[in-house]
Amino acid sequence: METARIENVLEDVKQPYKRWSEFMEQEVDFWKVEKDWHTKPHCARVLLLALIMGRLNHLCIAELEALAMSAVFHDSRRQDDWLDVGHGQRAADYYRTYCEKTELNYDHRTYYIMAFHDRDDELGLRILREKFPDDPDAVLLYQIFKDADALDRFRLGADALDVKYLRTGEAKDLVEFAKMLLETGPEKLLEG
Repeated sequence: METARIENVLEDVKQPYKRWSEFMEQEVDFWKVEKDWHTKPHCARVLLLALIMGRLNHLCIAELEALAMSAVFHDSRRQDDWLDVGHGQRAADYYRTYCEKTELNYDHRTYYIMAFHDRDDELGLRILREKFPDDPDAVLLYQIFKDADALDRFRLGADALDVKYLRTGEAKDLVEFAKMLLETGPEKLLEG
């Protein structure tokens, strides 16, 4: 991806990233896990990647917000750092409860994106299509989110990401950026 294009997108997502990153730090409670693979630093990188891909897809503010909420809550209810199938559903339930108790706007798409992000794509896509038959962007949001989460697999090792499993062209274009993001961190990249 062209450096100028990524710089423009970074400028566009700077404020939403800062707002949601601060929200996560102050408001989202993460269960303690053994390693640092699925904690707030991971979610911050997923947040930035999701916002970038959302912006590259010209998504509206409501859709960018759905991606941001998915990113900041998605791994908050992990019981361990391994497969932990079901952590997505626990995180989605926590998100819904959080919204009920606060003024955070609840988004049904966010709930299902989160609930099925740790499941096979076939199941997740089927559920999103069933729940949102008149909203084709729900499937796109799911794919963007899953790709944003996958792009941060470099934290697990140099060979942890198999690019052939990425769902969107934007994600494939961001592989090298994701490596740099892991090394540099979102805040330093956004400082310029």
